[in-house]
Amino acid sequence: MQNRKVPRPETISLNVNGKTIAGIRHRVDGEDAPTKLFCLHGWLDNANSFLPLMSLLPEVDLVAIDMPGHGYSDHLDSTYSVPDSAYWAAATIKALGWERCHIVGHSLGGIIAPLVAVGAPELVQSLILIESSGALTAESDEFVTRLRNSMNDQLTENKYQSRVYTNKQEAVETRLRSAKMELSSARLIIDRQLAEYEDGWRWRFDPKLRISTAHRLTEEHVCEVNRHISCPVLTIIANDGFLTSREQTASRMDLIPDHRSVNYAGNHHLHMDTPQPVAAAMNQFLGTTPELGG
Repeated sequence: MQNRKVPRPETISLNVNGKTIAGIRHRVDGEDAPTKLFCLHGWLDNANSFLPLMSLLPEVDLVAIDMPGHGYSDHLDSTYSVPDSAYWAAATIKALGWERCHIVGHSLGGIIAPLVAVGAPELVQSLILIESSGALTAESDEFVTRLRNSMNDQLTENKYQSRVYTNKQEAVETRLRSAKMELSSARLIIDRQLAEYEDGWRWRFDPKLRISTAHRLTEEHVCEVNRHISCPVLTIIANDGFLTSREQTASRMDLIPDHRSVNYAGNHHLHMDTPQPVAAAMNQFLGTTPELGG
């Protein structure tokens, strides 16, 4: 019997316009898998959020990055707008040398992915959106208030500097108080999001990520993006996640020309807490064979 090669994760680091974009690549070493999957995590998460899925997608060349300002990737000199984040995602795909790929985005990553698909459609074969149907929006008459809040955040010195934790477990407990997720999932996120200093542990992520957004997209912007997505789209929704309680979810998804959705039990981080059904849906959508050929 011929031994089957097993895909394994490896650390990667890319130079994108003078900035380091770090990540994890999961593939069979030395083989060029035809199905390439580019993964974008949620706000204040990192590439580790896709680790639970990796072994369940054995036929995929998977790259999960730390988006700028997160994990081991460099911080940006500017703030982090959604359109700019889409540019960095597209530039990173090109830095990988990939001509086209499928993009999976969770939460914030699922907000960014459709903008890549519309802004650089030649790069994108399909989208898998986990717990995302588009950006949080605001009306134009909210702009002045949002601008003032953002300006105040930026002018207040050290407003969002990281607190110091005596150990990783304290940070894990902080994360669990702010998000419904399994302990094992929180630990994975924290392992890549903390740095050790002489006085304790601090967040790696850029404090500017927490600055109030001065200019949000409008609902019309999101709808226009969805209308122009030309590739197939799969949306994965958690029964106890964010999308089920948002009134715009169904109407937004109805605008995507080639779209299907699936619902599973779980919370916002279901791709980490219960990765098996999520991976099964992804394999079916991508036409790839799951682990054990099931």
